[in-house]
Order: sequence, then structure tokens, then C-alpha cells
Amino acid sequence: MTARTSARSTPAATPSRAAPDEPPTSGTRTRTRRAILDAAVSVLSTDKSASLGDVAQAAQVGRTTLHRYFPERADLVEAIGAETVERTRAAIAAARLDDGPPASALRRLAFEYFDLGPWYMVLFTELADAESAFWAESEQAEEPVRELLRRGQEAGAVDDQLSVAWIVRTLWWMLFNAWSMADDGEISRADALRMAVRSIEGVALTREARA
Repeated sequence: MTARTSARSTPAATPSRAAPDEPPTSGTRTRTRRAILDAAVSVLSTDKSASLGDVAQAAQVGRTTLHRYFPERADLVEAIGAETVERTRAAIAAARLDDGPPASALRRLAFEYFDLGPWYMVLFTELADAESAFWAESEQAEEPVRELLRRGQEAGAVDDQLSVAWIVRTLWWMLFNAWSMADDGEISRADALRMAVRSIEGVALTREARA
């Protein structure tokens, strides 16, 4: 699809399910579950070898509590995948793809996508050998992005010599490169975002739209 093929051709994970004895209806349980997911992404995006014990410590919960929500590491990763799809949809909505010129909408999208970095970095690693529907769901969520690019090509703002699929993959390649370099400490987050946006504009936009 999109983000997956920017890093490697790997399948992924199905949406998460709450453990039967921990329904996500209670406010406290929902907050605890979210705290575990946030901690897991923070830990696993910087340390691929981190254990569930490391995640529990970062989330400030006991191992028993973590296992009630996510019995296995695969359950936790599946939940991260499901949350990532929702965050991708939210980022697309926040980018207001229907507002203003396509070039401006594409820039806003790159800014909104940038904060998804840690989530996708975890999935690139953890889903290397998994079989699931995550990438298909993520691709479906990105249909508004493909529609934006098609409109941009019709308006002469997006290079029509490149396919929409190529541009979408290039968008993710640029972002993955920016996330990786920022994570490695080679450049600052601000510089990574600036250079990612500039690179995306250079590939996707026509010369007139970049002016």
C-alpha cells in the first residue's frame, strides 16, 4: 500500500480486540488501555528489543494489568495497528484536504502525518512476518488522499506524469526517511519535517504549484 511499501513489503495486523474481562466501556479502563498503547509506542519505537515488562513500566502499570488488556505481544501490536488507522483518519480530517488549493492541502497532510511517525515505525518492525488486514484498512482510510492527488492532477498542481500510487508511496518514503533520521539524532525534528515537506513538494507538485 502506502506506508508499508515505503519501508518494506510486509503484511500486517488485524484490528485489536479488548480482552473479554476488560471491556473498553469503563472510563478508567479506557484511560488505562490508552496509557498502555501510548507507552508501548514510545518504548517500541525507540527500542525494538523492549519487552512487555518495559512497556508496563513505562505505562506505570503492573505486568498483570498489562496482560489483562493484552495477553500477548501480538495483541498489543494489533491494538497499535487499529489505533494507527484511526489516527491516520484523524490526520487526514485535520489536513482539510477539500479546503483551498491541492498544493496547500498536500503540505498540511505532510505536517499532520508527521506525528504518526512513532506509530508506523513500530508497525514496520513488529508486523514484519504477520498476516492481517491492517495495511488494507490503512489503504482504505487513505482514499481521500488519492482523491486529492487526482484533483490536483486535473487542476495542474500535481504532476500528472506520475501515477497517484507512485506519489502516495513517495510521500511515505519521504516521511519514513525523515522519521528515521530524526530518531537517529542525525537531524532535528523540525529539520526533518521541513526537508520531508520540501522533498514531497519537489516530487509531487508542478513547478507552477511550488512557486
